[in-house]
Amino acid sequence: MRLFHKHSRTVIAIIVIAGGAVFLYFVPITQSLFSLKLKPSPTATPDYSSWRNYTNKKFGLALKYPAEFLLKPGQTGPLAEWALYGLTAGNEIASIEIPRSVQTRTNFVGASLRIGISTEATAVKECLNQPSSSGYSDTFTKRIIGGVPFGKFTRSNSAVGNNYQYTSYRAVRNSGCEVFEYVINHRDIQNYPPESGIKEFNQTMVVNSLESILDTVQFIK
Repeated sequence: MRLFHKHSRTVIAIIVIAGGAVFLYFVPITQSLFSLKLKPSPTATPDYSSWRNYTNKKFGLALKYPAEFLLKPGQTGPLAEWALYGLTAGNEIASIEIPRSVQTRTNFVGASLRIGISTEATAVKECLNQPSSSGYSDTFTKRIIGGVPFGKFTRSNSAVGNNYQYTSYRAVRNSGCEVFEYVINHRDIQNYPPESGIKEFNQTMVVNSLESILDTVQFIK
């Protein structure tokens, strides 16, 4: 009986060692089973071949955007983030709108990316400070746009069943406060009866589309 138990323990030990050897053969030694489970899926790189080009030589800016989005030339006047400081001197370089049609049968209303710059002294001084009266929060993170580090600020608000989420990137460049800010608008899903067939919109897809536009930005002066 003792010999049988001893033989059983030997067989189990051999199986464990063999199993470990097989695992190490197929899995790099620098990885663990835990890390394999948590390894995130890579984000697909957009196909920019069908995107349109936009260049503004006056402000030294070039970028790409999807053909189904709508680009509008900017207008001279206050942008929302600078108006919070009581300023009226600013230039909206351009805006890019994501139409509702990109996510039909959802609670998505629309989204837009605005690009602007102000050389107003107060705007430059306060460029990287969050306006305390507007609900912006400093994320204390940087985002590289066109090779330049931009500070990231966020805020959100709701009104009459509509929700607005803002992401604002700001940097002092060429003696001005330059801003890339996008807002995403969607309605409360509870406002739609179940029989309407309206689904929750894909927010990740919208954010990735806007961030992918920023990935294409190049400063040409």
